Amino acid sequence: MPSSGDRTSQADHYFREQFGVKELPGQTVLRGDSWWLTTAPEVPKGVKVHSLGVRLLRLQERGLKPTSFGLMLLGPSIRKRRVELTREELLALLLGHPLRKEGLPSGYVALCLEGEVLGCGQVKGGVLRCQLPRARRQGLLVALQAESRGGV
Repeated sequence: MPSSGDRTSQADHYFREQFGVKELPGQTVLRGDSWWLTTAPEVPKGVKVHSLGVRLLRLQERGLKPTSFGLMLLGPSIRKRRVELTREELLALLLGHPLRKEGLPSGYVALCLEGEVLGCGQVKGGVLRCQLPRARRQGLLVALQAESRGGV
């Protein structure tokens, strides 16, 4: 069984290998099925803490899944697995439509618009799907619609 230090370093290794992030801006803490990024100087022992900062990763049945907010936080540091989208492609994804995007690596990717990381996507067999939380999708849809009406 890996030690606690080995298990928390899994998050560092995951983001370095999958997304090309050289160094995480804080320490990672494993709580339950999630790795959190925190800049707290120490995590209190014996105190029930709901969240420690930003959730970076979740352990799921099929392996590790990066969170949209974790990818957004790390956005400027992400060097690999970035998928630049047009506004039309982003709108389609937000509405739940998969996109055929050949040449993308299978697995999780950082969805980007004009270089800004918006959250998580997943590629299977050349098909890209949105993995953003529902509330984040709705917020982005409102912003895109306002922009198209000249409101932003």
